[in-house]
Amino acid sequence: MIKKISSLMLTLILLVTFATPALASQVKSDKMELATEMPIEKGEVDPSADNNTAKNKGKVIVIDMNRVNMDNMSRFKSISGLIDKSAFIGQMNIRGDKGYDDRRNYASIGSTGRVNILPETRISFEKSTEDQKKIYQAATGTKALNINLDNINFIDFYNQNKGEYKSSIGYLGQTLSSNGKKIGVLGNSDYYDSTGQFVKNRDFCLAVMDSRGRIHDGVLDGINKKKTNFPYGIGTDYKKLREETKRLYESSDLLFVELGDTFRLDEYKENLNKNTYAKMKRMVYSEANKYIASTLKMAGDNDTIYIIGSFPSRLDYKNNRRLAPVIRIDKSEKGSGLLETSTTRRKGVIANIDLGVDILNRFGLKNKFMNGRVIKSVPMENSFEYLQKDYKKIIAISSIRMSIINIYVTIIVASWIICALALWKKEKIPQKHRGKVLNVLKEFVKLGLIMPLAFLTAPILQARTEPGVALSIIAATIVYYLAGRVLFKNDDMKQICLFASAMIAIIVVDSALYTPLMESNIMSYDPMIGARYYGIGNEYEGVTIGSAIIGFAILLEHKSIKRWMVVPFLLLVLFTSAYPAMGANVGGAISECVAYIVFILLIYDIKIDFKKALMILLATGGLVVAFAIADIALGLGSHLGNFVNQILANGPMEIVNVFARKIEMNVKLAQTTVWVNILLAGLAILALIIFRPNKNFAAMKAKYPLIYKGYLSIMVGCIVTLFVNDSGIISSATDSIYLLIPIIIIMINEKMSIENINKEKIC
Repeated sequence: MIKKISSLMLTLILLVTFATPALASQVKSDKMELATEMPIEKGEVDPSADNNTAKNKGKVIVIDMNRVNMDNMSRFKSISGLIDKSAFIGQMNIRGDKGYDDRRNYASIGSTGRVNILPETRISFEKSTEDQKKIYQAATGTKALNINLDNINFIDFYNQNKGEYKSSIGYLGQTLSSNGKKIGVLGNSDYYDSTGQFVKNRDFCLAVMDSRGRIHDGVLDGINKKKTNFPYGIGTDYKKLREETKRLYESSDLLFVELGDTFRLDEYKENLNKNTYAKMKRMVYSEANKYIASTLKMAGDNDTIYIIGSFPSRLDYKNNRRLAPVIRIDKSEKGSGLLETSTTRRKGVIANIDLGVDILNRFGLKNKFMNGRVIKSVPMENSFEYLQKDYKKIIAISSIRMSIINIYVTIIVASWIICALALWKKEKIPQKHRGKVLNVLKEFVKLGLIMPLAFLTAPILQARTEPGVALSIIAATIVYYLAGRVLFKNDDMKQICLFASAMIAIIVVDSALYTPLMESNIMSYDPMIGARYYGIGNEYEGVTIGSAIIGFAILLEHKSIKRWMVVPFLLLVLFTSAYPAMGANVGGAISECVAYIVFILLIYDIKIDFKKALMILLATGGLVVAFAIADIALGLGSHLGNFVNQILANGPMEIVNVFARKIEMNVKLAQTTVWVNILLAGLAILALIIFRPNKNFAAMKAKYPLIYKGYLSIMVGCIVTLFVNDSGIISSATDSIYLLIPIIIIMINEKMSIENINKEKIC
């Protein structure tokens, strides 16, 4: 029956794989509406807004020093004194939809989620003439304001069709304007491109425009003047900037100011030498510092000021320093510390989609369609030092991550291929060396189990440099290998059990402690990529399934535990790894639940028929629903809660869109991530062996019946996680490691045992 169930699951996966994208595409084409065609989404009052800006009708000012990092900001006299006294600081993920650039980042700040905008798209923000207003109104059917983006329909259409998230743009500006709040914009980042053409760069307006591409008021032209000692010979006219700041401050509730000189300096850097760049940088920063000081002095006691460096400099981006600084100064809030949000659940790290939501919160407003979260203040002494140390660790891990993962994958693939060849052509190995060669290969293949354990625990050593990270992993690998050799020198299965049991035990403890090891390890997620920020990542989701099952299977095979003990232990693993406040992996909740229930039924010799399979699905669905209710009721804001909220806001077809996105991601990974394809190819070959057993595998099944049942359960977990995760192909690959390596080791031992028996007969 297990064969029939697995065959049915594979058939369903194939059907859904082909059908879901087509269905989602049809829904998208039939139901898609441009923002200018849709009813205006007004948002609502947020009664939970607990800040004096909201309570006392204060104002919000955003000052953007594009291309300036936190190190440089901290040297501004107007800022340095505030960091340790009355400011909360953090680093912001800048990722847009399908890439990183200024436009995607700005647009994502003010939208429901990440936004996709073509880099070459014409974006023209300027004060509209009467003719321009008429052109805009003819194109959109919407009343024009002072500043209007006339190609808003094209930008929205492209994002809806080519974007992965299908986000709705301009919801920050729309929510504010719909609730009587006025928005002003000031400044520009105009420059000359490499061909000498003058480029009007006002992309920052994407963050605060409404859903129709409109802004109430602002000064975008005539704010620069000729400055021959500044980049491109132009610079911000700070006298006029201060005057317009005061005027717009009085007439606006939200004022967004772009200090374009910092952007121009970075673009112009290639034309300067070391000395002239340093001199020009001092002048640009000096003017910016004076402006910030005067603005902070002008702001009212209940105002909130954000100082951001919206995008990294070219050098920082090249060197993998891809988080942008954010400083929030609430004039009525005492103390200093770090910024934190439930989007990331990491002190000092926020997402760009959080910034727009937090600005709304400062006005006592919210919009249920916006996926960002309110930014919280976390009091902390020496917050700047903490942030810098954490950022160095993030950079080091991110920079070396793929190199180490590639080495790990190479070790796995090489060890499997070499072992397969050695077993297939063992007669080619000289008989007197055959035993030693097979023993060495057996130890080599164990690294596939040891290294993920080393990756997970290496962060305990707190390495903050690339060599330090690498050395900590090597040290942990050696320690675990020696521990296995010392404790169970001649028993490979007990060594495997040790590595698997240690892995799942550490995962459980780490999840219960809100995953501090997961967020800092090589084989997990990267806050600069921003695909995930907390909980158990997709790589370790597969590990959680495989290590738990094979660990308990070996313990049962050796009669080290009773069967009934497996149930509470697996329930504990499932709860800690999937509960929204801990491991928070929705796909893990589904795939682990199915795999663990199958394993429990098999070890109790319960036949899995259609009724049992249906009960497994119902139990899994009930678990997900229970976690979703807990997530929403407790306000945890995890991926599961966000998914449910999206369904409530956008309708049931959101489920189809999400699963279509997951399938698209898996297809993309299958095309770009070669090592997982090799692992899955190995899994497919092994599946054929299991379901059509040869004499060697039949003997293995007879000798290790409980371990064999563990293999079947791991296979089910591989299939389910492939279907329910957007990176399911990776989860399936890491799960399969705990399936393939024990089998390879058992086969080597069986061959060596046969060799020894034959030797004895000859003697």
